[in-house]
Amino acid sequence: MLSQLIERLKKTWRHRISVSMLLAGSALLSGCAVLGVDQSEQPVMVSEVIRMSKENVPAETIVNKMRDSRAVYRLNAAQLAQLHDQGVADVVLNYMQETYLDAVRREQDLADWSTREMWRDHFW
Repeated sequence: MLSQLIERLKKTWRHRISVSMLLAGSALLSGCAVLGVDQSEQPVMVSEVIRMSKENVPAETIVNKMRDSRAVYRLNAAQLAQLHDQGVADVVLNYMQETYLDAVRREQDLADWSTREMWRDHFW
């Protein structure tokens, strides 16, 4: 009788724990949606940029698609020259280069902020 009661309590607690885990997981996932993490826009690949350029899609349209996807393009000078030779507009190439420069600046600002707060007027 006592063992049956203990088993019933164990089952109830297992069920409650699994329900709690399910609720916590769904809360975390819904939190990402609330915070504006948008997974709907896929990054515009370099091959797509070349294809759109060859199809005479306006440069502003290409840049807008790239901006909406929030992709960062880390291209060296040879790759940029190759894209130029394949017909990609200068406006698009400039935007691609700016995405990388902006990403580096943001990363450096974050690094500077964390070290600045640590050493500014606190210890010296």
